[in-house]
Amino acid sequence: MMKKSMISVGLIIAVVLSFSTSVFAAYNFSSQSYYISSGSIEFGHGVIANTGTYRDDLKIDLYRGTTLVATKTITLSPGEWLYPGSTTTPLITLATNQPAGQYRYVLSASGSWNVKAYAENW
Repeated sequence: MMKKSMISVGLIIAVVLSFSTSVFAAYNFSSQSYYISSGSIEFGHGVIANTGTYRDDLKIDLYRGTTLVATKTITLSPGEWLYPGSTTTPLITLATNQPAGQYRYVLSASGSWNVKAYAENW
């Protein structure tokens, strides 16, 4: 009886661990700091795609130094993508009327994303 219990517990642990990589998968990216002159700061000129299996939010946090300046959220369904900065999709405005300084952005989501875009100012 004890042997069957140990096998059952072992199987349950194996099943839980097999799902843990997909359940705890997350997308995180932090850009290096770079100088942006004053004005509006926008994000785009590249593809942003939800490569996960669930509808998910991609959060874009913009920092000037260590100060959070703005947060934007993009919600896409699985396999859905957008190309901000193309002729049909405008750039994503992160902040306006910003002073010149060192900026960086942080991308985060609970699922899997492919982001080939960047922040710039206009």
